[in-house]
Formats: sequence, C-alpha cells, structure tokens
Amino acid sequence: MWPLLVCSIAGLAIILERVWALQRRRIIPIILAEAIEKQPATPEQTEMIHALSEVDDSVLGTLVNAVFAHASLPKAENVEAMQALARQIVGRMERGLTTLSLIAELGPLLGLLGTVIGMVRLFEDVAMKGLGDPAQISHGIYEALTATMTGLSIAIPALIAYMYFRRRIEVLALELERHTNELLTRLYRNP
Repeated sequence: MWPLLVCSIAGLAIILERVWALQRRRIIPIILAEAIEKQPATPEQTEMIHALSEVDDSVLGTLVNAVFAHASLPKAENVEAMQALARQIVGRMERGLTTLSLIAELGPLLGLLGTVIGMVRLFEDVAMKGLGDPAQISHGIYEALTATMTGLSIAIPALIAYMYFRRRIEVLALELERHTNELLTRLYRNP
C-alpha cells in the first residue's frame, strides 16, 4: 500500500500543477491573441503587438517576441526558428505527463501485486492454522482485494487526467501555431 500512497500523492501533485500551468490565460492571453487577429493589419497594429509581447510572459508572448527577434531573417528561416522554439515550449507544457501515464499504468499492477501478496499470506495462514475461522479468511480476502481497488482508484483518475492534458496541450499548440502563422504572414506582408 505504501507504493500506492506514493503514486497517489505524486499523481495528485502533477494534476494540480498541470491544471495551474495549462490555464488558457497563462498560455494564450486574450489581449495579445485579439491584437494578432485584428484586421486589417496595419504597421501600427504590428508595432502594438510587439509592444504587448515585450511585457507578456505567456507562451504566446514568448513566441511573438521570438518572431520579432528573428524579423531580420527571411521568412523561411524565421518559421524554422519558430518551429524549433514551439517544440521546446510544447515539451515544457507536457512536463509531468509521462509520470502521470506511468502512474496510470502502475496503479493496477501495484494493486494486483498487493492482492497477490495478501492472498499468499492468507493461504500461508490457512496452511499453518487450518480453516478454523471463516471470519479471518474473509478479512484476509478483504485486505487483499482492497489493494486492487486502491490501485484502480489511483489509476483511473490519473489516466483521465493524462488524456485530458494531452488533448488540452494539442488544442493549445494548434492555437499557438495559428496565431504565430498569422503574425508571420502580417510581418512579412508589411515590412
């Protein structure tokens, strides 16, 4: 049960941290996103986007700053630099998800191991003391199955959270890509 307790604490910590880190406002602030989408694109608006991004520490702000930092490069090189930076950022957004996936996979296995150990102990007691007390046998089976139930109770929420975060990161990454592409198009259309 101790490994299951460690898994549950680690899983809960990762889930809470990812809920906090993957808040939409921390990734794609509305003000900066709306400024990028605003049409028609004028040089003044582009400069306003640059000014907004310099004081914004969100993921989109980081990407926009990088776009402007590489503005002297040809568009293809700037796109390449943005793709490399985006891969790093998505990697940071996925931090902890491998561990969460491992917890989802380990939970039932640790629970099953606890059940097997409990059943071995039960049969060992039966071999030594006989079948004299049915209540003791029932209690032993109860303890063994509790380990499996605990393992599943840890794994199911971890798996749900893992799948949710994977999808959330995918959606946010696509939106980041859309905003970055819009800015690149605007920047190289209005030199």
